[in-house]
Amino acid sequence: MNKKISLITLFIMALIWFSCGGDNQTKKSSEPQPMPKSMIVEKSDNHESDATKENETAAEIEEETIEEVPEETPEEVVEESEAMTDEQLSKADKIIASVSDAVVDAVDSKKLFRMHCAICHGFKGNQMINGAKDLTKSKISLTESVAQVYHGKGLMTPYNNILSEAEIVALAKYTETLRKKK
Repeated sequence: MNKKISLITLFIMALIWFSCGGDNQTKKSSEPQPMPKSMIVEKSDNHESDATKENETAAEIEEETIEEVPEETPEEVVEESEAMTDEQLSKADKIIASVSDAVVDAVDSKKLFRMHCAICHGFKGNQMINGAKDLTKSKISLTESVAQVYHGKGLMTPYNNILSEAEIVALAKYTETLRKKK
């Protein structure tokens, strides 16, 4: 019995020793460490010429990294960022076809929306935080909605590894209920 207690005590002490850093080589000191020589910059008497050299170097680097970007009108930018790829839409169609209406209806989509979507879209769908769209004004199809929830878009998290396919379809259908009736 005493051997067991001794072994357990020894094990606990070793565990504490290792978790605290073990030895002085791995233990971090609270004393300031000297700066590596590679980071030390020698001071010169002529500060203006050093600053000028730095500015010239920065300007050269900036010129090298600037690429010609074709100008786009704001409409083109919006349309490009809004569109889901054909591959994403095809995957969304397959998801919609793979889940039965009964399974989708069994999902508490309102609860899922409040848990995952309301932080940006708001409980009514019109909060628009972090670039979220106003879901009350949305005109996208169910397929596009499923694709966006599944793959994510912009800052929106892709939910393909978070929610089941039935939950994704249920959420997409729930967002349609938030739309303003005309």
